[in-house]
Amino acid sequence: MKKNLKKSDTYSFVVDVGNSHTVLGIFKGDKVVDHWRLTTRKETTSDEVMNRIGGLIRFSEIKPSAITHVGLSTVVPAHERPWIKALQTLLKRPVQVVSSRNCLDCPISYPNPASLGSDRLCNIIALRDRGYKDAIVVDMGTATTFDVMKDGGFAGGLIIPGISASLDVLTEKAARLLPVSIEWPEHVIANNTDDAIRAGLLYGFMAELETLVEKIKAEMGKKKVPVFATGGWGRMVMGHSKVIDTYDPYLTLNGVRLVALHGNSAAELERDSDE
Repeated sequence: MKKNLKKSDTYSFVVDVGNSHTVLGIFKGDKVVDHWRLTTRKETTSDEVMNRIGGLIRFSEIKPSAITHVGLSTVVPAHERPWIKALQTLLKRPVQVVSSRNCLDCPISYPNPASLGSDRLCNIIALRDRGYKDAIVVDMGTATTFDVMKDGGFAGGLIIPGISASLDVLTEKAARLLPVSIEWPEHVIANNTDDAIRAGLLYGFMAELETLVEKIKAEMGKKKVPVFATGGWGRMVMGHSKVIDTYDPYLTLNGVRLVALHGNSAAELERDSDE
C-alpha cells in the first residue's frame, strides 16, 4: 500500500529543455530548493545527459532517493528520448513528459494541439493551478512567445525572435556590425555604434512588447489582464516595462512540476534502448 505523501514531503525533479538553454530544478512541495541552467547541445545521448546532470545531483543536498516525482518538457524532439532514459536511470522513477495528451486536461484552442510547444503549455498549466482564468505570459528565451490564457485554457498567442536571436541575425547579416554585450544604454539616440545596436535591440523590443500586449488585450476584449514574464531575458526587461505585472523565473518549471505530480502518461522506454 502506497504511503500518502503530504504536499511538503514531495520532492520533484523537473527539466525544461529549450532551444538554447536547459533549466533543471528540484522542488520541495511547490518551493524551489535547487536549480541549474545548462547550454542545450544540438545533439546528445543519454550517457552525455547522465554525465552532465549526475554531478549536479551529487552536489545537491537533496539525494536522488528522496525524489518522488520526475517531469520533463522539451521543445527539442531529438532530446526527449535521451533525457527520459537518463532520468529513469539516475532517479529510478517514472518520467511524466508534458504534451497535449499529458497536460492535466488543459483546454487547447489549436486545431492540432500536438504542434503546441510544451513550454508554452506549462506556463498556462502553472497559472491555472494558481486560480487564474485569463492571463498573458511573455516567455523571453531564444524566441519570445506570447501565451494567452482565456477562460482557463490555452487560447493561442504569437512568436517573435528573442533579443539574443535578433542580435545574432543583425551581426551575421551586416558586415560592419559586430556583436555587443546586451545592456541598457542611457539614451535611445546613441552616439556610438555599440550603443546604437543596444538601443535598437532593447528599446525596439520594448516597443514591440508593449504594442503586442495592448493588441492582445484588445482582441481578448479585456482591459485588465495580468501579464507575467518569464524566461532568461525576463528579469532584464521587467524593470523597464509598464505592461509586465509579475516576473516569475520558475513559471515554466512549475508547470512541469504539476505534470510530474499529476500527469497520467509516464514515458515508457526500454532502459537498454538506443537514442
